Amino acid sequence: MACSQYGPNWAGPDGDRLTVLIALLKEIPAESINLNGFEEHLEYPPSVSVQAIIEASTSWIVDEDTGMYLHTDKEAFCVAVSPSKDVPNWPEFETQEYDKTMQTELNDQWKIEVEGVSQGAYVSQAQHTISVPSRLGLKAQIDGERMVWPPRQLNAMAQRIDTEGMQLTETATILTWTRLSAAGAPSEFSSRAPILDGVATVLVEFDEGPKGVFMMADDESGKLEIDERVDFVFRRLYGQDGMMHYGLKAVLSKS
Repeated sequence: MACSQYGPNWAGPDGDRLTVLIALLKEIPAESINLNGFEEHLEYPPSVSVQAIIEASTSWIVDEDTGMYLHTDKEAFCVAVSPSKDVPNWPEFETQEYDKTMQTELNDQWKIEVEGVSQGAYVSQAQHTISVPSRLGLKAQIDGERMVWPPRQLNAMAQRIDTEGMQLTETATILTWTRLSAAGAPSEFSSRAPILDGVATVLVEFDEGPKGVFMMADDESGKLEIDERVDFVFRRLYGQDGMMHYGLKAVLSKS
């Protein structure tokens, strides 16, 4: 069983039942799992299926005929994996205090985001589906003797590169960072940026060589420093066109 560090009443600034589930599945031995109607309890529909997200982000396989069942509380942000179809008795979780006013403001802004039309960060639905293994599973390509990430169809010589096959480690080093104010943030994040005191992003280098840009998790409060190490967590990115987009965000390894 699991809930967020903030307890069953809030999954955090960029969390929900799905982010809590992925964190839980990554902490326990992988098997196959029956979703057991889990998608019906999400606040907003994800831009790709829950099955695709689970299988790209973890080693678990979704199978409706398996004997392991996924459960979630209909009211609280708690999830569980169990060999029983019966709803579990949820325990009392230790929780971290949080700002209730911030919770309300962010929940309102997420609703506005999801209901809005796409703007500058528009990515087609097909592209979201195709890129799931690389975005969520950190799957890279091999081009000659180097690893390529994010994946692309052609290399610098206009030669086609094989599909993703190698997985990057889930830690990286900060090369540089920036914090965007509300005025400087992309339109998809601008409404939440003032509540969060800005939105931080980092350019990181993986141990295998590729580099990439990631947002920091919305509740990451540690001081960003060049050469600091980061890990990656599954979180909400932004909402638009009636759907929620998810991806990996960075957290300081020492947090």
